[in-house]
Amino acid sequence: MALQLQLGILKLIIKNCIMKKTTTNFTMLVKGCAFALIVGAVLQFAACSKNKDINPSDEEILSKKIEDIIPQQYVDSLTKLGFTINKGTTPPNIDGSYLFKPFTIKSSNIPYDSYQPGYVLIDGVVKLYEQSTSDFSIKMLGKNFIGAADTSVVTAISGSGNKFTVYGKVKAYRNGGYNFYAFLMSGEKDGNNIKNGIAGIINIDDSHTGPNTIAEGQGRVAFDGDYTSGPTDFNSKTAMITERNTISSKPSQFK
Repeated sequence: MALQLQLGILKLIIKNCIMKKTTTNFTMLVKGCAFALIVGAVLQFAACSKNKDINPSDEEILSKKIEDIIPQQYVDSLTKLGFTINKGTTPPNIDGSYLFKPFTIKSSNIPYDSYQPGYVLIDGVVKLYEQSTSDFSIKMLGKNFIGAADTSVVTAISGSGNKFTVYGKVKAYRNGGYNFYAFLMSGEKDGNNIKNGIAGIINIDDSHTGPNTIAEGQGRVAFDGDYTSGPTDFNSKTAMITERNTISSKPSQFK
């Protein structure tokens, strides 16, 4: 509607320029029509830009949310380590609690890492809830992915069909400082289970870090060794959350 209005105004201006041909020299006519075209183009661009801001697409909403969680360079770092990203704006509903066991190291980019591929970690437990189809948000609690208790500050979900990827940003306290980590998890919903579950963590901000923590850009990828993460009672494995929207600083395999 806005575009039609701008085109109508533009036509009237051009028509007016032509009608004045008998009383205006050719140079003034050309200048006036050129000005009209420029004004019309600017108004059209402004109308389109405003409409885009008011009514962003699902892809734009999701992309912005993911960018707020993890910069693309760190997504690329995790994919180089073998992490799978499932794109799309129609992920399956994955509300529930799941057990990653045996939780097994796949790869790492940490120099001299003591956790080599094949190393079996402490069982990982994740709870996902309040998934939204309108803004692609989801809430996430975890245990033994980064710390003894993991709570995502900002979380998003992408995917299509039965495949999904969850993106979380976690603030982790340790040794008098804190770091921001991205915690990503992918898999395929299969009834009440998750198949081919895989998790990746990477330090995305170490500007306030304490000693003996991995550096910014360093991370690990681990997977469910039997390729099936079944439902579990998360409350029976409750991680002690010490602050709202943060996680505790208890040591874990991802420090």
